[in-house]
Amino acid sequence: MKIKNAILGVGLFLMCAATLSANPFKINENDYQQMVEKTIVNTGNNARMKKVLAKIRAGEKVYIAALGGSVTEGAGPAKFTDGYAYQFFRAIKAKYAPGDGKNVYFNNAGLSGTGSLLGTVRYHHDVVEVGNTPDLIIIEFAVNDNGDGICQRAFEALVREALTANPECAVLALYSAATYGNTSVQKRLVADFYSLPQVNMLDVVNESLKNNVFKKEAYYTDIVHPTIEGHEFMCDCLMALVDKLDKAKTDSPAAIPEGFFKEPVLYGMKRIFPDNKDSNVKIDVGDFKETDRKCQTLKKTNTSDFPQNWKKKLDAKAENLPFKMELTCKNLILVYKGQASGDPEKFGKAEVYVDGRKVATYDGGKEGSWNNCEPHLIIDERKAAKHTVLIKMAPGSEKLGFTIVTLGYTL
Repeated sequence: MKIKNAILGVGLFLMCAATLSANPFKINENDYQQMVEKTIVNTGNNARMKKVLAKIRAGEKVYIAALGGSVTEGAGPAKFTDGYAYQFFRAIKAKYAPGDGKNVYFNNAGLSGTGSLLGTVRYHHDVVEVGNTPDLIIIEFAVNDNGDGICQRAFEALVREALTANPECAVLALYSAATYGNTSVQKRLVADFYSLPQVNMLDVVNESLKNNVFKKEAYYTDIVHPTIEGHEFMCDCLMALVDKLDKAKTDSPAAIPEGFFKEPVLYGMKRIFPDNKDSNVKIDVGDFKETDRKCQTLKKTNTSDFPQNWKKKLDAKAENLPFKMELTCKNLILVYKGQASGDPEKFGKAEVYVDGRKVATYDGGKEGSWNNCEPHLIIDERKAAKHTVLIKMAPGSEKLGFTIVTLGYTL
């Protein structure tokens, strides 16, 4: 009897130990699952996800993409491939795909410090051309966007882009957490309009920290980037959402709304490259004839995400020849580089003119920059019109550098 009780005691101990260590924070499993459940703020329409899972199970080719900032790229853990997006890819293959899951492909289009506005310029090239038109995409810009109307419009444009290219694409909206908050309130309005499934990390993380469920250091490596455990938590939340959609009764297919949630729209962004083959765009580079080799680098390739760009030649002639572009557009996004502080090449300020009127002055040498992208909407109209855009160095910066990283426009 004593032996039997001893064995039973050991069994109970092992069960308890397993319960306490079965999740990244080593807390009670029931408590952890409740935390995971609370992050699912809307299951949206499940029809698209169910079709994606059916294709995965059947061994058909399925393309998964993740588009976001540094959290999506994998910042925080020692290895970026331990980021939530990579963990999610491995987890969904392991749970739903037959065999070794070779029918499931993944493209991580996360890039540090970037938000929805730049995402609209990057989408076609970095998501579709680098990977494929996605069957499933996670969009995560909640801690990089500032919550204004432009970011809300850009987020909607990304959702619309994915759904228009593939009406059966399952779009998941992910709102990561930061100590300074996130922009989930603004994004949820758009996501609800499109009936998207959504996960919001912020409220649950804040509540858990407040109640000492886990320490700040257990989730954050700094003010925004999760630890490997934090990324695992994010992955678990996404997988719980997928599981919930999978088990639920199938919804009627959701049509793409005819109208937009927020206008004027930023949908249909076209990217402009230095080897311009767009007949709608005419460019005279002026003094911006060099290529900047120090633009932002992707972790997954360790190469520049913007190898083609327009760099102002340092110590150029006193004429200060402007970059001139003529095009017909409704919207125009200019992306310039913030030169890394301490770099021996000194960058200066550039003035932007649209149809002869100065609309902005941007400082490419702003203190605290790290070769990061700075996107700005410089033309924003409801109807397409012909415009002339000039970019030239401001007085006092004629012999300094400035890089136009990329440009994007809508018709």
